[in-house]
Amino acid sequence: MRLFIGTIRTGMRVSPSSEQEAILNSRAQTLMIEARAGTGKTTTLSMLAAREPGVVLGLCFSEGARQRFYEKLALECPERKVQVLTVEALARSQLTRIAEHGNWLDLPERWSSLEQMRPMLVAAANTVWQRHEGRYTEFDFDFERSTQRVEMMLQLLAQMKATLATLRFEDEVFDYFTFDELCNQFQLEDREIVEIFHEFERRRQPQAGHILWQAPVDYATDLVSILRRFPEAVHDMPQANLLLVDEWHDVNAAEFELLQLFRRHARLVVVGDRHQVINAERGADPRFSGGGFELAFPDAERLPLSQSRRCGVSLKKLLERALPKCGFDSHPDTYSEVRHVEYDQAGPQACAQAVVAKAKELALGPDLAIILREVDQSVEIENALLDAGLPYNCDGFASYLKRPEIMALRALLHVASGDYSTLKADKESCELMVDGLQTYFAVSGDRRDYESSHGIYGSGDAYQQQKDAVVRDPETLEFMFSGLLCAEQHYDSGATRRWKQRLAEVLAQMKAQAATASAAQLLQLASSGLDLPAATRRTFVNRAHADSVLRTLRAFMDFANRQGDAKAPAFLEELRRRQVATRGKPGARGGAAKVLALATVQSAKGREWQHVLLPYMEEGQFPRATRNGEEFAEERRYLYVAISRAIRGLTLFEPAAAERRSRLLS
Repeated sequence: MRLFIGTIRTGMRVSPSSEQEAILNSRAQTLMIEARAGTGKTTTLSMLAAREPGVVLGLCFSEGARQRFYEKLALECPERKVQVLTVEALARSQLTRIAEHGNWLDLPERWSSLEQMRPMLVAAANTVWQRHEGRYTEFDFDFERSTQRVEMMLQLLAQMKATLATLRFEDEVFDYFTFDELCNQFQLEDREIVEIFHEFERRRQPQAGHILWQAPVDYATDLVSILRRFPEAVHDMPQANLLLVDEWHDVNAAEFELLQLFRRHARLVVVGDRHQVINAERGADPRFSGGGFELAFPDAERLPLSQSRRCGVSLKKLLERALPKCGFDSHPDTYSEVRHVEYDQAGPQACAQAVVAKAKELALGPDLAIILREVDQSVEIENALLDAGLPYNCDGFASYLKRPEIMALRALLHVASGDYSTLKADKESCELMVDGLQTYFAVSGDRRDYESSHGIYGSGDAYQQQKDAVVRDPETLEFMFSGLLCAEQHYDSGATRRWKQRLAEVLAQMKAQAATASAAQLLQLASSGLDLPAATRRTFVNRAHADSVLRTLRAFMDFANRQGDAKAPAFLEELRRRQVATRGKPGARGGAAKVLALATVQSAKGREWQHVLLPYMEEGQFPRATRNGEEFAEERRYLYVAISRAIRGLTLFEPAAAERRSRLLS
């Protein structure tokens, strides 16, 4: 039997716990609520909103968190109107207000689509390329035609903005040393990326305070920059009596500084769990819950919210092993079971098979989740689930069968074998295949050169026309290679010409061997001939992302090797069968089938399940390879999030060899 503490209710308010009473009775002008997983963080903020007079403003860092805040407010203070905004929306509205009421800013053009920003990013890259002309560089500047490469570049720029790194571009002294410094900070292989971002920001803001365009990722940073330069502009912004900030562990440097400037005389109450700071892609940093918060708000009071309504005492003990003195307290009437399952670490499928066996033992349904440290671990797990006929959903990420790196290899097998039967009437796969080819083998130059000689796409956007052509006739993939990917053009750089020549040679070798070689042998030929590790590091600009993609590729190659002598057509048919199976089956009487969730730690944050399976608790898998104590501390936080998603049961899968087990639980 499982009991709940006071913050859980069914459509009605209940009495707060003793910890919540202490929070509600505090009169501190700045209050940090140090919460732990499953303790009712948002409910506590809603209780405060119900009691406090004056204007109350709620702030969050994601749309999902904003919706959850509104739901809690509807329970705790339905009679009050409390506005809840994301910090991004707050920054946008204040920029508009400043532009309309002051002389600090001319309202710039607002952009939100990739297609609006792509030309500016490409123009910035061309400028940097011209500076490098005549100097050796391994960076591939020809990414204009690769939508996914452009997206990755812009996502990385967003991360840099979140950490306020782009404000450093305004410094008078910005030299190569600074470029290298930022490369190390953001784990980039190529300094040219930072140079491109520097040029991009210079074009966006040619002089201080003169902004030509803004995207959502610019709002917080631009507002901080304006308020730094013109402190009096803050008076053009409205004043709240109480600021309630939820999920504080997701705050980044730009938002942290903005909230300090925006707050003025308001009472500030923030709630977060510093052990859940894992959102590095948006710039989240644990110092904003620790020393950085104390420096910014030296008179702040800290109060705990430690008793979980989710986890039992066994999970508490495990969390204390992962994070000693984490301040987590289980509820005495909640029972949670922790199980350990061993597997032979030398066997590539052993862990996945053990996970599936445990999933079969437990009842399938929405109350069961397999939580992965990273998406590359899904290859073996997905294949084991598919072999066992267990339905699942990839929660927050794409199945390995649909990822660009795998789709690019599948396209090579189709063209090498000349067999396109599995792509007939499969629009999704055709489009994803073009995406994958564009990601790995981006086409540069003017599309009209190709159309003048081949004319198969017609007018309109070249990228979409490629997709439409392959959907209509999958054999068009052959023409993509001969007419685009391998065709040398007069405007190609030397590096691009050499890459096209290598691709043409490798494809010719694959075609020559397709009748006799297995699919695995063809894939190995492609991997070595194209130097896929180097191509991956060029394509996926962040080092950690590239490493994860390489793990996915290795696991996929292992799967191909297990198919024995299967030729390319048979292997492609097997992949098609598996991809169809991932789409799920209808349940009894037309209802939805019961499926388990396959999630990463990142996508699982903020969620909970009755049973959680946590595979690959081994060195190199969880934790990932760590170079310093700071990275190992981050791995501990990832483990804390994963463990604290479980309610009734958690199963850890560990190698039988004790020396290979994760240090995180030692």
